[in-house]
Amino acid sequence: MLRKGGFIIFTIGGENVPTFSVNMKHTAESCPMFNAEVKKRFKETLGKKEEAWDRAKKHGVQVLSAWTTMLEHAIFYIVEAPSQEAVEDYFKDIGFAFWNTIEIRQVRPVEDIIKAVVEKS
Repeated sequence: MLRKGGFIIFTIGGENVPTFSVNMKHTAESCPMFNAEVKKRFKETLGKKEEAWDRAKKHGVQVLSAWTTMLEHAIFYIVEAPSQEAVEDYFKDIGFAFWNTIEIRQVRPVEDIIKAVVEKS
């Protein structure tokens, strides 16, 4: 954990490890809550939490936070990883690419931008 201004930034891998926002969306028809095939694959890949963490470690990915909006069929992760390719490989490995459209963006703490703007004024 790192404190920057009024913000607490979780940095597991260190301050220089890139952070990514991973936004996923799927249809109601491909939702594991309603689709038996997807539910089966979901359980196989993520049924054991320890196994999911091992897969993350294998790709050098640290999951910082994961959220969902169930009725909108959207999932949001914040992860640290050495590269976007590592993030892509992790989400393919755990099967999320099978039933979601995935957007991955490298992100920075808002505090970094605020500091840059204020200091350059």
